[in-house]
Amino acid sequence: MVEINEAGISPAFLLGAGRSGTKFLRNIIAVSEDVSSIPYDISYVWRYQNDDCPHDELTPDMLNDSIKKYIRKNLLHLAKKKSQNEHIKILLEKSVPNTLRPAFIHATYPDAKFIHLIRDGRAVTESALRLWQAPPERSYLLDKLKYFPWENYQYAFRYAKGIVKSKIFPDSIQHIWGPRYSGINQDVKTLPLETVCARQWRRCIEVSQKQLSEMDATNILEIHYEDLMKDSRTIEKVCEFLEIEDKDTVIKHYEDKVVRSNTDKWKNRLTKDQLATINLEIEMLNKKLGYSYDKKEIENEIYSKQNP
Repeated sequence: MVEINEAGISPAFLLGAGRSGTKFLRNIIAVSEDVSSIPYDISYVWRYQNDDCPHDELTPDMLNDSIKKYIRKNLLHLAKKKSQNEHIKILLEKSVPNTLRPAFIHATYPDAKFIHLIRDGRAVTESALRLWQAPPERSYLLDKLKYFPWENYQYAFRYAKGIVKSKIFPDSIQHIWGPRYSGINQDVKTLPLETVCARQWRRCIEVSQKQLSEMDATNILEIHYEDLMKDSRTIEKVCEFLEIEDKDTVIKHYEDKVVRSNTDKWKNRLTKDQLATINLEIEMLNKKLGYSYDKKEIENEIYSKQNP
């Protein structure tokens, strides 16, 4: 593993609501010899000294010099590179809760670039519904544990407590999956899970777009998951934005890994009632983002796919 320091390295952050494809995009970009990426979400680093906050909407006024130093030090430590290239140009990170705190990240890394990946809220919500109710992946947790900075033991305690609760009460929602928007703790207790997941997506989009709009536009790239899946033009655009020199390597890896059948699976899995509940939360924003909303056509397509 290459020893990395901050000199000459540009930080880049992938933002996107959970289940928007940020993991796929990170793994594609990370094959570049210019890039050193962190291979899992590290919210426990970003929440250092702020773990008592009940949500992930951290703001710049919650930063101090000690927190900035801790974050920057740990991101360098956690960035792994398999090759022995000594000329790393980009540090890439994509913790999903960062979608709720771009301004906090910008205050920590004023020269950072941001890629905001947006996906149809119906697809995201359907996928999130399944993840909320699935047990944590053991291998993923063990990998994170190897690099966990134990100065932030409070986060580890809260995370472990959530896992234990999910084991004791498997048929109820006793833990929170994904980004914690302000108010999610109460919503989980009182609202249908479909509503919580839809609201989670909506809040992530709203916060990211608002805070990114207040930054230098030359450091922001907004792309859509559906375009990313369609062909290689979007990944080319990403490479140009990050100034990746070996973009042919990245594009080849993209072509090898892309699975284009994933974009519309929500139509096979959501019932009409679930879709109606979800649309109460997201329809206006989803339309604004350019997603098709012919309700009758969509409902007929869902019915025909679920009743062949």
